Amino acid sequence: MKKVLYIMLFLILGMNLTAQSVWDGSREAISSGSGTESDPYLIENAQQLAWLVYTINWDYSRWTEGKYFLLTTDIDLNGNADNQWIPIGAGPSTTAHKYFEGVFDGGFHKITGIYIDNNNAVSDNNSIWVSTYVGFFAELGLDAVVKNLYLEGSIVNSKISGGFSGKNGNFEYCISDVYIESDNNASAGISAFGSPYMTNCANLGNITGKNGVGGIAGMNGVIENCYNIGTIKGENMIGGIAGRGYQLKNCYNVGEVSYNENSTNVGAIVGNKPSGGSVTNCHYLEGCIAQTNEYGEPQTAEFMRSQEFVNILNNETDVWAYDEDNTNDGYPVFGNTMFGIEDIITDFPDMVTVYPNPVVDKVFVVGDVTSCEIYDLVGKRVKSISTNMEEIRVSDLQSGIYMMQFLTKNGNVVTRKIVKQ
Repeated sequence: MKKVLYIMLFLILGMNLTAQSVWDGSREAISSGSGTESDPYLIENAQQLAWLVYTINWDYSRWTEGKYFLLTTDIDLNGNADNQWIPIGAGPSTTAHKYFEGVFDGGFHKITGIYIDNNNAVSDNNSIWVSTYVGFFAELGLDAVVKNLYLEGSIVNSKISGGFSGKNGNFEYCISDVYIESDNNASAGISAFGSPYMTNCANLGNITGKNGVGGIAGMNGVIENCYNIGTIKGENMIGGIAGRGYQLKNCYNVGEVSYNENSTNVGAIVGNKPSGGSVTNCHYLEGCIAQTNEYGEPQTAEFMRSQEFVNILNNETDVWAYDEDNTNDGYPVFGNTMFGIEDIITDFPDMVTVYPNPVVDKVFVVGDVTSCEIYDLVGKRVKSISTNMEEIRVSDLQSGIYMMQFLTKNGNVVTRKIVKQ
């Protein structure tokens, strides 16, 4: 089933199946972009990602605050016991604000080969990490945003651990296939502790922790339009979606939730909900847990694979879609919001990224393209471009949703949706 899910996620996220940068242990300074929303810093290889880690973990100036970063390729961190990933924001002292505070846009790419062993912390030219929090990001600022990114790897013998973040941050369209084994407290596929907001995220990996263990969140705030298929194991405050969550909405869990006879606050959706919180339109697979609390609605596998269930999850939105190709074992997948079904075309291995989106004046294009045609939602061509493909002005277009159809140098057609403000 995991292999099928990989295929599903490549399609959903429009990821590049061929281009990849493999980390060789070196660093290279980011050389493109100015860090603004319209001109983000471009992370174009694994060496530049490693450079970002080093400068954050050892720079006291909080230089990422309010800055924008865009990943332009898949990255293999080539991780093992001798080549560990040093979490971003995990320098010797978090009191100096050594954590990421900007916007990290994964550009619909994958970062694989993450390996972190907390019992074997590494030192790379004084870049040792001793943070209490563990993850691809050890710690993020409260206003930091991570989006459009897929992570794959392992975190073992760890402390407070999240696939994406040990602490804080806001997450949109993030997919975690990170195996986590923690003997400490909170653990989760996306964020373990303190994140205000998570939306349109999924967890595929198996998570083991102690107190505050969940597929998406350990102990966090608002969680909307998320799902979990991984096995979740813990002792107290354990849930398929969140160990402890304040507000959960339009979520589902089909992963097994496991606990021991002395466990407390255990649920198929959420283990513990604070006073004043809410659980709305959340569902779980019958039999995924031996005994659960009152949060969430049990459903049969047959019903959760139906269009009717998709309609219920959507709740007057268009986030979810029916898994008509059985790419997620029949369970709902993310639909045509932002980069969903209407962006799925047979264009890979080509990858084209456009930003910013929404756009006011001009769109910047990353990818090997030779021409572009822009269509409105009724299929009328409103613009045709064959020169200066790195930036395309759209200031003359009326506000609305448009489809940009690119011809790549390989002769393939790639479509991207933009929102013109």
